[in-house]
Amino acid sequence: MPEKYFKNVQDNYERQINPCNPAMKMKLSEETNLSLEVILLLAFGLIMVIIGAVLLTVAAGALTYYVEGVYGLLLVMFGLQLQTTGKIPIGFVKRSWSVLILGIIITVIGFCTCFVPGILGNIPKLLVMVIFGVGSILLIVQFFFAQERYWLGKTHANRLIGQLTLNCAAVCILEILIAGLIAVDIYLPGIYSTNLLAVCALLLGIALFCLAFTLQNVYRTDPESDMSAHTPGISLDTVMGMQYGFYMLVLGCLLVPINLGLLPYALSAIHGTLVVLFGVQALVAGRMMTLVFRRNWIFLLVGMMFVAGGAFAIIVPDIVVEHLMIFIGVLIILGGFYLLYTLVRPKQKSEVPAKKPEGKDLQLMILLLVLALLTAILMILFGASLLIENLITGIDIAIILICFGLSQLVLQYVLSLAVRKNLIE
Repeated sequence: MPEKYFKNVQDNYERQINPCNPAMKMKLSEETNLSLEVILLLAFGLIMVIIGAVLLTVAAGALTYYVEGVYGLLLVMFGLQLQTTGKIPIGFVKRSWSVLILGIIITVIGFCTCFVPGILGNIPKLLVMVIFGVGSILLIVQFFFAQERYWLGKTHANRLIGQLTLNCAAVCILEILIAGLIAVDIYLPGIYSTNLLAVCALLLGIALFCLAFTLQNVYRTDPESDMSAHTPGISLDTVMGMQYGFYMLVLGCLLVPINLGLLPYALSAIHGTLVVLFGVQALVAGRMMTLVFRRNWIFLLVGMMFVAGGAFAIIVPDIVVEHLMIFIGVLIILGGFYLLYTLVRPKQKSEVPAKKPEGKDLQLMILLLVLALLTAILMILFGASLLIENLITGIDIAIILICFGLSQLVLQYVLSLAVRKNLIE
């Protein structure tokens, strides 16, 4: 994959559009031309900067932080990246069910780590250590062998390739260093100061920003090298819709022992994780729950703000949790009513009359309608429970969340079948 980047960039640089051209000036209302991989790198960079800044204030004694939340958040992002881009350390793969299941497992482990302190012991730390450490080592080896004959020249293209190489090397070295610090923390806790990890996290965030900007220049020079845009697999709308199903299902199942007093829970991290999902869905698919938006620069900034706010709520407990509950409740209720509206609004007349479904297709559309109606009702109930204290408590909310999660997962599956059969657009 890197060899394709470097060769195509070198061959096609002269055809690159001049970014200083007035026609290329960015307008906030215009749709973004950022690669999906670049967008996720920016989100990762933002999260690492927030982690670094929080750890610096923790070292100064101004804040406390939720250790498990840091690792859970990183695992959630790793899992989402794998599911949406098919990106692994040695390149891109088809987003098949096997890749999707691996990403889902990582994401679910991240959910559990965020929701219940210490439920998985050192497993989240070990996973982050392996992904950072082993993944970065593999990437360094791949870059060394793929581009050694391309980046040492004096052309503009080769300078761009050299810049990409240095940025990748910086990211990989910092990730390996952080993996080493995590290993030390597991086996020799307390041997280094929090300041060291904070500085490494800040530097990694800055390096990820630099890598994202350089990579976007590469993709602008040679769009064909953007593998995240050409990786076949399940639609991004379906993938991101499934995340809410798994979130609700995991949370509902964990709330049963939590309500029985058998497990602790991190309320701020629970809601912060949902806000991160809102932000990532906005960045990746241009949606937020059932609400659909245009993927312009304004919505990109909104998505980044959601990721930042959710990450802060996960890492720093209880500071913004009350405001988050109100915000999430209102947003989910709006999403539920919007879904109901989409079910009853009159459809626009098309030039070509739509084919009426018959037989099994009709049964599929009826099932889709029932699932959408059930999901909308459960969304409104869940949102209302966040706004009105003691409206739904105990095991009842756990049952609602489990039903919500199952209905969302089945809805996404049935919806994908309907789209595949051209029953809906």
